[in-house]
Amino acid sequence: MRHTMADIYDERVISRASWTYRTFEAGCVVVGIGAMMLRTEPDLPAGWGGICLAIDIFVLLVFALDWLVRLWVIPLQHMAMSPADARKEWISSRSSIIGILSFAPMAVMALVDPSPAGAPVLSVLWVIRFAHYSQGIDMLVSVFAREQQAITGVLFIFFSVLLTGGVVEFLAERHAQPQVFGSVARTLWWGITTLTTTGYGDAVPITPLGRLVAGAMMISGIVVFGLLAGILATGFAAEMKRRDFLRNWDLVAQVPMFHDVGPGTIADLAGLLRPRELPSRTVVARRGAAGDCMFFIVSGEVEIQLEPKPVRLGRGHFFGEMALVTGATRNATVVTTAATRLLVLDIADFRALASAKPELLDIIHQEAGRRSSPT
Repeated sequence: MRHTMADIYDERVISRASWTYRTFEAGCVVVGIGAMMLRTEPDLPAGWGGICLAIDIFVLLVFALDWLVRLWVIPLQHMAMSPADARKEWISSRSSIIGILSFAPMAVMALVDPSPAGAPVLSVLWVIRFAHYSQGIDMLVSVFAREQQAITGVLFIFFSVLLTGGVVEFLAERHAQPQVFGSVARTLWWGITTLTTTGYGDAVPITPLGRLVAGAMMISGIVVFGLLAGILATGFAAEMKRRDFLRNWDLVAQVPMFHDVGPGTIADLAGLLRPRELPSRTVVARRGAAGDCMFFIVSGEVEIQLEPKPVRLGRGHFFGEMALVTGATRNATVVTTAATRLLVLDIADFRALASAKPELLDIIHQEAGRRSSPT
């Protein structure tokens, strides 16, 4: 049981049990936060408040138990360390902190304020549990680190425009609207809502100079946030491409048929192949479907349902290439028989790669011939 739980909690595992648990965990987050929101409704029918409270308590206990079980099984994921050292190191990890934030603040707050607007509201922290299986936060931190100079420059422009525009607006409007623009601090609030193009309408300039400054700040806000969005979007896309390339390089290098190809070919493949992780008994391709891609097996096993006898392929094999070469539909249904990691090559990329790297096409044909030859 301990090994099974360790596999479920391992983010690299793609078994049916791990997928089921992650779905259950996501369901607990959604239902728990929904129950919290419903419980704050003033016109909630009688009895529903107790149901919502019971749901939140159940989810809280699930997440507390989840943290304890992760602490119990973590030595199995760090066999080189002693159990005590593995647990000590894990307690300060991001995974442990996410788990603690999922139950500790709400449990402590329940002792202080158990009302619907008190402890249950902290269930909003449960949304951070999605970070267990997402690299988005790490990628965003990397983007900020890589684009630090550009982001700092944009922020400098933002604060320069904010302070300069705020002071000029203060000088233009302080006598006309002393209750709104009577200080630089109050004017800066107006400047922030204007630069971000939010425009709450609680402070509006009425003098000609004030409106001129406001117009300039609105345009500056669009430019500044457009630059910031462009920097972050470009950096995020570049970081995703870099990580995908490194991951695909490692996966391609694991396929035995690519061991003899040069690093240039592996680099080309790493830029084109897309990884796909599937649990057992998942249909990969169906008979009669259009053949728009081929698959390389990095780990696991698939069954090609052919008559009179199905064929099983494991690590290092590939399938689906005939549909790309001939343009015909799939001639068999393919199902995974175990948790399987695949690399997918699209038909357009296949044809481009075949023309640019004919030696790769030769390798595929040789491997297909070897596989189809009687043993």
